[in-house]
Amino acid sequence: MSLKVTLLGTGVGIPQPGRSQAAILIENDLPLLLDCGAGTLLRLDQVGAGPEAIDTVVLSHLHLDHVHDLLALANGRYLSGLQGLSIFGPAGTREWFESLQAAYPNLERMESHVQELKAMDSFSIKGFDIFAEEALHSVTALAYRLEAEERVIVYSGDTEPSARVAALADGSDLLIHECSFPEPFDVTNHTTPLKLGNMLSNHDLKRVVLTHLYPQAEGHEDEMAQQVIELSGAPTIVGWDMMIMEI
Repeated sequence: MSLKVTLLGTGVGIPQPGRSQAAILIENDLPLLLDCGAGTLLRLDQVGAGPEAIDTVVLSHLHLDHVHDLLALANGRYLSGLQGLSIFGPAGTREWFESLQAAYPNLERMESHVQELKAMDSFSIKGFDIFAEEALHSVTALAYRLEAEERVIVYSGDTEPSARVAALADGSDLLIHECSFPEPFDVTNHTTPLKLGNMLSNHDLKRVVLTHLYPQAEGHEDEMAQQVIELSGAPTIVGWDMMIMEI
């Protein structure tokens, strides 16, 4: 049985045509959502998955372009009389979510379960064995390795080049890695093609998909993918909203 991966959102906090904010739907019979940026609910509706279908979300970090639609998703389940949302995320997730809920008195009876994670934690849910690793970003952030059906998918979230994330991805069937800017941008907290290609060299990767692209990347997508290929040897493409992959 294959795993189905749908890139719901491949963009960032700056609006751009064709790219909503970070979200990935992974289906191993049951659906699991990674991140939930603005536009996620619309994208879920477009693939036929309403609030009743999504009861578990794993967050990489708490920046707005990765969590914007989470409260709306939880509220949609609450209004539909469904059980509360299960939320997994880094340290601070519980306090952050409770503060959002407290801002809306009509949601005081809405129940959601929040489990905070740290690097090296592991858990199993929705048929996946999931391992968390530290990512290098401006806030506490995690990358994830998901294993199911003898397949491995790794999601970087937002990160600078990281040997720990590269090791996490070693032997994976699919690495979904942020590549925010084309060359020759010199940035912190994010990754560029040459830095990513160097990071992934000497690692066994069957497929790499680039995501979390800023508007500056428009028109450079093929060039960015080729730069990663030349340095890493891994087949690489740039992701787009609603791209579907079978793993």
